[in-house]
Amino acid sequence: MNIPTVSQVYVSMFSNYLEQLNIRRPDKQFRTIPLPTISSSNCDRLSISSVESLVTFIAGTTKNNSFGLDIGEHIHPSDYGIFGYAMMNCSTLSQAAELVVNYGSLLNQSLNVTLIEVGENIHFQLENSSADSASYILVELYLSSVVQMAIFLAGAQNCEHVRMSEVRFKHTALALPGKYQRVFKCPVRFGQNINEIVVTKNVLSQKIRSASPKMLLMLLKKMTRLVDEMNHNLSFSKKVTSFVEANINDHILPSAPIAAKHFNISMSTLKKYLHQENLNYTAICDAVRKNMAIKMLTCSCDQFQNISDYLGFSNSSAFHRAFKRWTGMTPAEYRRSSVSALNGSIPNHHPSII
Repeated sequence: MNIPTVSQVYVSMFSNYLEQLNIRRPDKQFRTIPLPTISSSNCDRLSISSVESLVTFIAGTTKNNSFGLDIGEHIHPSDYGIFGYAMMNCSTLSQAAELVVNYGSLLNQSLNVTLIEVGENIHFQLENSSADSASYILVELYLSSVVQMAIFLAGAQNCEHVRMSEVRFKHTALALPGKYQRVFKCPVRFGQNINEIVVTKNVLSQKIRSASPKMLLMLLKKMTRLVDEMNHNLSFSKKVTSFVEANINDHILPSAPIAAKHFNISMSTLKKYLHQENLNYTAICDAVRKNMAIKMLTCSCDQFQNISDYLGFSNSSAFHRAFKRWTGMTPAEYRRSSVSALNGSIPNHHPSII
């Protein structure tokens, strides 16, 4: 079974919370508290257990078991990265809620959202697959964020129309009742069968002031790709390979600095992640050239010079040498062997395509 993962946006939220806490409470030196180092399988996902350990550390350090409410109460869409920007470009709160259902796993795979229609109400239900008590703080962060985001998206002028009917938690209260009332502004119940927000259909029909269908479509395409990568558990090197393949420009493969910028990391971090997989950027580019050369030789009638130019070789001789190094054959020999294979005559030597 795959271990649930969590977006690194949570680490940014926690860091910002401690910084702001130092401003609000100058008697406490939270700014000097370093967050524990937590490991990740790639550059943008963390295991749920490592994040829950971080939550436990912060709760113990600040003596505040309900700091998830504090973060959620002051959340901004940008805090959730591309997910938040996509919500800002939805047409209505109802569409934004559907977005959470379809793409919420980008934030936290251990929390699953469903929408249940009961009469004139919609039940925004949050199922928590983690049994760790630290996950209660993440649940409160999630639901308080939902409420605050709804108010922000509808706009200050419509905030009176964005009222939840009731909020329910499976766990017992982590703070005094007044704090929950301040954050949710509606009845809050504990020890319930499920975590959920009950809201009327009228509230979800509220329009979002910053909606842009074109921008939303663009963001949804990127989010869909991110979900696919996450579900297929792509390694970082696979992501880099996909980026290189998709960004050959004017017969030139993208440079390592361009790739690092695309993944929003430094060159040293790019090298470190690839080194963890016993790879480097040059090797990836070489493999991309090899695979593209094989495909072009097998699936097209392009002249060798055209293939050489497309792949950015200085001349056809350099391409021939590289291809012989990759496959043990010249381009002409490989094309003839491919034709023979298609005609049912399998050659003795047919290299695998990686």
